[in-house]
Formats: sequence, structure tokens, C-alpha cells
Amino acid sequence: MPPLKRLLLVYHTRTGLSHQIASSMRTGAINAASTMGSPLSVDFLRPREATVGHLLRADGYLFACPENLASVSGEMLEFFHDKYYGAFSADGEGSLIAGRPVGMAVASGSDGSAAAAQMSRICRGWRLREVTEEVLVVKNGLVQTKENILSKKAPMGEKERQLCEEIGGLVAATVLLEGE
Repeated sequence: MPPLKRLLLVYHTRTGLSHQIASSMRTGAINAASTMGSPLSVDFLRPREATVGHLLRADGYLFACPENLASVSGEMLEFFHDKYYGAFSADGEGSLIAGRPVGMAVASGSDGSAAAAQMSRICRGWRLREVTEEVLVVKNGLVQTKENILSKKAPMGEKERQLCEEIGGLVAATVLLEGE
């Protein structure tokens, strides 16, 4: 029996929208594995919970976070910064995770493009292989008031949920097919 394939899904949320995104990505990954008849483990973690060990054990990655002030959220950035050197060989020359597939999504109020570009650049720096042409940006469509920004009821539409599931499924299928 082939070794169990693993996905690492790291998400940060403030309003709940990134959690909905991450949950939909996980559902898509699990559904893809079930359809393919292949076992798959998904580590579903917040940035502070994820370790370099999680990063190195994973065969693929899913990342979701909010855009804050035109940037990836601070907690997610801390994850990327803190784990970066652990993803490279002792001499710093080679990435230990190079070529592994990654899918990403950003929760946004009105734009999201800067955080999406930043996360994409970070993952390219980690030498990961993006499975989609661009990072998915899920906009909550709410007017950017203090009440809406701090609300824990950020909505996600059905179309966005399906897109998130597709990203999760695509990363899972990529990992599972590469293992054959």
C-alpha cells in the first residue's frame, strides 16, 4: 500500500470568511480523494499551530487568509516568515519542498489583489508549484465600515464556495496522481 498522502491547510481568519474558504478547500480535497478512492490526510491548522514538521511532511499545501491593509494578514505572514528557513537544506541552497503543489485564496472586503500577489510571490520563493493561474480572491461585498470589517458574519456565496472546493480538489488530485 502506498504511503498516506498529506495536505497541509493553513488558514488565518478575523471575520470568519477565511475559515469558510479554508473549510471549503478542505471539503474539496476530501471529496477528490474519496472520488479517486485514495486515502488522504488534511492537517487543518491555524498559522500558530503549524510547525516546520507539518510543512515538511506535507505533499501539498492550501493557504487561506484575509487581506489586511493591502497585505497578507500579519499572523499568516508570520507563518511564512517563521517556516521559510526550515523549508531549505542546511546549506540554504535547496528547497526541501520544491515543486510541491499549492492552492491559495484570500478573503477580502473590496480588492484583495495585493495580498493575492504577495502570497503568490511568497509561495514562488518557497519554490512551490501553483495549481491555478491566480490566487482566488473571495470578496465579501460589504461596505468597508468598522462594523462590517469586525463582523464575524462575513458571507460567502455558493459560487465562491464551489471555487474553493475546486482548488482543494485540484491540489488533492495533483498530490494523489503524482504518487501513482
